[in-house]
Amino acid sequence: MRTTRKGKVKLQRGDVQVGSFIFHAEKDHYKLTDINGVFSVRVSGYTTIGVMMRAALDAPKENETFLHNYAAVMYNALSAVPDMEFLAAVNDAAVSAVERHKDMYGVVDEIGEERDAEILQEEKELEEATHEARMEILGHD
Repeated sequence: MRTTRKGKVKLQRGDVQVGSFIFHAEKDHYKLTDINGVFSVRVSGYTTIGVMMRAALDAPKENETFLHNYAAVMYNALSAVPDMEFLAAVNDAAVSAVERHKDMYGVVDEIGEERDAEILQEEKELEEATHEARMEILGHD
């Protein structure tokens, strides 16, 4: 999206406008802005919401209600001056959404001791590999 000298919004190829909001696909991200340029948010295409956004933007007419509601909620949530009650309510709503869709987020209620040990070992190996690479490249920690 860009604004012309006359103040009109000109969409770029691939942009999707829904009401007063514009979705713009970047290489690995999706950007949401309002047409006045007051608000913007950018999400990775590799996150759960990024994957969902890609699917919605692939068929914007069929997903117009979702896209508009998502944009309006993000605009309202990120434009409000938060107090503690607001922050608690938003956090509770986000946690509830994850709880309702655990499979989308890869949330597992219980992992056994064996899987926990595997995860710890994987993290240890990753840290060791990172340390070795750092030593090789920089010659120090």
